[in-house]
Amino acid sequence: MAKSTASISSLLAFVCCAVAAAQQPAPQDPLAPKPTPPIAQDPTQKPDAPLPVDAEAERKSLPIRDLTLGDALRAGRANNVELRAAELLPQQARQDLLVAEAVFQPELYGDAGYSDAESPRRNNFQPALTRKTIDATVGWRQRVLTGGLFDLAYRPARLTTSSTSGAFPDRQYTSEWSLSYTQPLLRGAWTDYQLADVNSARHGLRQAEHSYARQIQDTLLAIVEAYWELAYARANYRVVLAALDVAREQLRITAERIRVQELAPRDRVADEAEVARREEERIQADNEIRRREDDLRRLVFDDAGGSLWRWNLRPSSPIETSPAVEEVAFEPFVEAALGKRPDLMARRNEVAQAELEAVKANRDTLPGLDLVTSYSSDGVRDDFSPAFADSSELQYPDWSVRLQFSIPIGNQAARARAQGALLEVERRQRVLYGAILDVTKEVRAAVRNLHTLAQSIRASGESVRLAETNLETEKVKLRVGASTAFEVQRRNQELREARSRHLRNQLDYRVAESRLQHAQGILEVPRE
Repeated sequence: MAKSTASISSLLAFVCCAVAAAQQPAPQDPLAPKPTPPIAQDPTQKPDAPLPVDAEAERKSLPIRDLTLGDALRAGRANNVELRAAELLPQQARQDLLVAEAVFQPELYGDAGYSDAESPRRNNFQPALTRKTIDATVGWRQRVLTGGLFDLAYRPARLTTSSTSGAFPDRQYTSEWSLSYTQPLLRGAWTDYQLADVNSARHGLRQAEHSYARQIQDTLLAIVEAYWELAYARANYRVVLAALDVAREQLRITAERIRVQELAPRDRVADEAEVARREEERIQADNEIRRREDDLRRLVFDDAGGSLWRWNLRPSSPIETSPAVEEVAFEPFVEAALGKRPDLMARRNEVAQAELEAVKANRDTLPGLDLVTSYSSDGVRDDFSPAFADSSELQYPDWSVRLQFSIPIGNQAARARAQGALLEVERRQRVLYGAILDVTKEVRAAVRNLHTLAQSIRASGESVRLAETNLETEKVKLRVGASTAFEVQRRNQELREARSRHLRNQLDYRVAESRLQHAQGILEVPRE
């Protein structure tokens, strides 16, 4: 009986010592980072604990950059290298539109020449002649929207002749005004054909703008994902560190029990192995922070100043969220996506371009029939002034109307191009329909994923609470000898996994919120 009483007294004394020791801070590794809040508290519900920064930043006293999600999105929108390159594509498309519109701009043309010709004497009526001619042309022409070509020209000339007989005048001046208009009636005619290239270029410009808008949203979504991945890496670092603190505390308790000869020295091997494993996890978690920082730096900043990789980024937007778990209807989100998705708008412009090409190709299968009209007034005098007056006053007008036609035999090439253009219209319409189905599926998946993650957050939060309770229970049971160190380690691992899952669910929910906006085509940079 006395021996039993002594054993109970020794056990109570050990429990008191263990409880007192548990209230004291655990010894810290000089190379380890600063400790986190106690394990009984949920680290996902507390402000960021200070994390170690890069050695270079510590040595050079470089600042830590606190970033909200809005700050990261605004910085990425302004500095992302790929976006700055892609913003040139709409400008290039705008130049293509100017090229297409330039077909209807007027053109001023002209020429000037000099010729000298001699002919031999053939008979008494055709003596030897020498002709010297100086002439010029200046004109203005322009193609109109119906496909017609308008041409106004003025042609002055001076003709000098000399002959052995002296029967011909030695100098003459001519002055001529001419106006012509050629209008196609079948092939290549009318406004829809002539404006097809211009309208196609306009659709190309809109397509480039929509593609650029889509790339902006893709980049913003990538920034959102990189931001929350960094936030998760920092929060998960604290979870790993908390598990390391539990392992160190367990090793300290084991060492104390070995010191009072309650355990054999070999019993500390398992605890030392656990500490080493947790330390390895801490090193990997620290490296994950640095990797996620690099991912965010690459998306958000440029390196014009050469200091890109020396910034240390610390997300300040909270990752914690408690969303509602009610289901929502898919239809409003799908309707918004079908009306606002930039990639769908770009697909519709591609269909419109193909339809314009089909109109041109179909018109090119027709025979060529052109109406050619001309009007001219000329004057021929020994002096230039009266010759110019005769032409300007329309003293001797000439006019004509002519029809010109051409009928290709077989016309196989034009018919093949027209059929190919119709097939291209059909192909692009089918691609557009497939894109609509993909968008609908993507929006439905995004809504469903958001609802699922809201439920997962609630479930994983309960798992964290229960895992904390189980760990505390096992620690108390170990102190009174009703459990083993292995069970404490297992409960510690379960708590570490539960907290990581809870953080991952919260991270995925934050990303899913932006992914739903991205699926609808409404993901934008927030205002200041």
